[in-house]
Amino acid sequence: MKKLTFLLATLLIGGMMFTSCKKDNPQPTPDTPSTPTETTKTVVYTMDNVMKDSNSSATLTVSPYFHYTFKYKDADGTMVEVNDPTLPWTKEISVKTPFEAKLEGTVTYNENELPEEGLIIFGTLGSIKSGTSATPSQRASQFHARQQFLDFISTHADRVNYSFTLSVN
Repeated sequence: MKKLTFLLATLLIGGMMFTSCKKDNPQPTPDTPSTPTETTKTVVYTMDNVMKDSNSSATLTVSPYFHYTFKYKDADGTMVEVNDPTLPWTKEISVKTPFEAKLEGTVTYNENELPEEGLIIFGTLGSIKSGTSATPSQRASQFHARQQFLDFISTHADRVNYSFTLSVN
């Protein structure tokens, strides 16, 4: 009986040694690249015709002689064209982040419609906003005669074109 107990004890200890010595080495997992979390945010495109004068409390309204044609990037990434809208104009869309919002366009005018003398207010008062992020505010310029405005545009021809972008994350 002692021999049988000894034999069983030996087999039991030997079995425990074989099962306890095996270590599970986990297979290394390949590093998965971290992808940014996709969320939905609201983007607001605006083309305004009114701004506060930074030097006074006066409100400046862009003269009605100017016509705006612009494009904005829609949620699916296509550029949507808007021709000569009544200002102020606003478009609000929901986008999946990350998103590169874009508003670009051109200001046109008929030189004969501009008054020979009198106040002319010109500007591209566009903006893009999403949450607390926004494009820099634009400024309007004042002129007291048609020729003054035409001289300004002849030296600053780029002012009739505008483009705003905003990264929405």
